[in-house]
Amino acid sequence: MSELTFPAGTLVYHGTDRAEADEVSVTGRHAFWLTTTLELAQNQALRNRSGSPRVFVYRLNRDLTLPAVRSPADVQALLKKYELWVTEDELLQASAIAANLAGWAYPDSNPLGVFLKLFDTRMLEYVETQVVDRASVLGSTA
Repeated sequence: MSELTFPAGTLVYHGTDRAEADEVSVTGRHAFWLTTTLELAQNQALRNRSGSPRVFVYRLNRDLTLPAVRSPADVQALLKKYELWVTEDELLQASAIAANLAGWAYPDSNPLGVFLKLFDTRMLEYVETQVVDRASVLGSTA
C-alpha cells in the first residue's frame, strides 16, 4: 500500500453545515474528515443544501504521512495490520491512536481533491472559518 505525505504548512479543509459545529468541536469527533482542496470542502458543506454551510481551515503543524486507501480491501488490510477492531467509532479512534495510526487518505475518491480520515488531530492548527455562499459555488439557480 502506498503512502501520501503532506508537508508541514499544508492547508486542509473541513466542510460542514451543522449550525452547532465550531472549529474545536469538529476535531474531537471520532473520525475527522478533511479535504485537500477548498472546492471539495465547499461542496461537502453544501451537500445537504441546508444549515449553515462553512469551511474550517487548518494548517498542518508537522509533516503528515498517511496510507493511501484505494479500495475496501485496503481498509481491511489497515484494520488487520494495526489490529483495529471496528465495533464503535470511539474504540476505532482510540485503537488507531494507540497504534500510532493518525488516519488514512482516499486519493482517488473525488476528482476535486483527496479526502483525509483522521483519528489523531493534534497536528492541526486552526486558521480560519470561511462562510460558503451557495450561489457562488452551485450557481444562481441553487
